[in-house]
Amino acid sequence: MRFWSEGLGDKELVMGLDRAKLDRKGDRLSLTGVVVSPAPWEYEVQMRFEDWSAILRTATSNGACDFLATHVSLRDLVGIVLSIVKFVVLLGWFRAARLMGLAGGPGIVKHSVGEADRTSCDRTTYSNDVAPP
Repeated sequence: MRFWSEGLGDKELVMGLDRAKLDRKGDRLSLTGVVVSPAPWEYEVQMRFEDWSAILRTATSNGACDFLATHVSLRDLVGIVLSIVKFVVLLGWFRAARLMGLAGGPGIVKHSVGEADRTSCDRTTYSNDVAPP
C-alpha cells in the first residue's frame, strides 16, 4: 500500500501491510509495522468497527469493482473471491463460538500490554495486568 501527502513532495510512503503486526487495544485493532520506503519509519494504524465498515463499503463500490474487473487478472480475482469467502466463514465461525460460549477470550489477536490474557489463566487472575504506580 502506498501513501502520499503534499508534505512529502513527489515521494510516497510504501507500507508493507501484509507484514503488519495485529494487536487488540480495547475496542480497536492496532496494525503496526515499518514503512519500507523511502526510509524506515514506524507506523501504527488503529481501526474501529466504523473504519472496517468504511473500508468494506469502499471496496464494494462501483468504482473499486470496475477498477478490479479491468485491471486485475482472472487468477487474482479468484484469489480475491476466495479471501472474501474465507472472511465470511471466519466471521461466522468466531461469532458462533461466542454465541455458544466456546470462545476463550477476546479473539485470536494478541493482547496489548495491560489487557487480560484470559486464554492462559483463570478469570480472576490476569498475568498481563500492570500494577498501578
